[in-house]
Amino acid sequence: MNNITFNELDYLEANPDVAVAVSHGNFLNGFDHWQKFGIKSKRPLCTHAKLRAKKVFHLLDKSGLGLEIGPSHRPLAPKRAGFNVHILDHASATELRAKYQNANVDINNIEEVDFVWRGQPYSELIGQTHCYDWIISSHVIEHVPDLISHIKECELLLKPNGFLSLIIPDKRYCFDYFQPLTSTGNWLDAFAERRKKPTPGQVFDHIANTSKRKGNGAWGNDGLGGADSLGHSFQQAMSIYAKSIETPDYIDVHCWRFIPESFKLIIADLKNLGLIDLNVVLHFDTTGTEFYMTLAKTSENNIHLNRYSVLNLIRKSCFLENSSVVV
Repeated sequence: MNNITFNELDYLEANPDVAVAVSHGNFLNGFDHWQKFGIKSKRPLCTHAKLRAKKVFHLLDKSGLGLEIGPSHRPLAPKRAGFNVHILDHASATELRAKYQNANVDINNIEEVDFVWRGQPYSELIGQTHCYDWIISSHVIEHVPDLISHIKECELLLKPNGFLSLIIPDKRYCFDYFQPLTSTGNWLDAFAERRKKPTPGQVFDHIANTSKRKGNGAWGNDGLGGADSLGHSFQQAMSIYAKSIETPDYIDVHCWRFIPESFKLIIADLKNLGLIDLNVVLHFDTTGTEFYMTLAKTSENNIHLNRYSVLNLIRKSCFLENSSVVV
């Protein structure tokens, strides 16, 4: 799905060579170039940062009260940009700045954290329910040990017409390449156990199977193949696995892995099982290494889908990518 409309200024900003060509009279304007060449050559409609924001906020009322979960040093809705937003993160701003001071990121982007999460229900931490017009998070849900509880807590915080907007890594185009897709049953098991941290098995799989391509942990859907090496040794995986058994602390790994079709199937399953009230109401397919999902409450009690067709689509999508792996 692609509902991003053409904007002349955004297009010229994202394609400075086109702006020069227009100024020289080679094209009437940016739209003239877009129609003649831009569509076929898949020119970006705007800069990467603007495109992400357009997709995340496509259905959201930016003037409403929002909650951003886990923005760290890359907030999508910074207070300094005028957003009426609360920030929930696993650490305070001071702790985050200390954590990232030598990580080659701009720690000035880290904003004051309103709610420091220590494992309690979000509604208990915030002290309110049904109070937010929107909730957004980027590259967060794959780290959450119990995602059903996470989504249910987001539901509890949203107003009846609120939206949950997510940016999610596509496992085919990053270090999760060799990992299997997450299933509905995986989420159900974690929910039944009320997990607070990744299991030792999840920790082992993440470390042992993390992959790279040309030394990078993310490469995007560029059609140039998959992973060509592993990121860690077996000894490293064995060591961190042993640590995960001994410590009660959370060890940060990807607990879950998705492609757009598999994520939508899980959400539909949970809706049909009566575990959540949210369903996918808008999505944008994978760009680079990530895709976008917006969830909202719907009046439908059952989501009708052809499960066989969806599962075949998922299988084919993963097979096409895995068939290009370098060995």
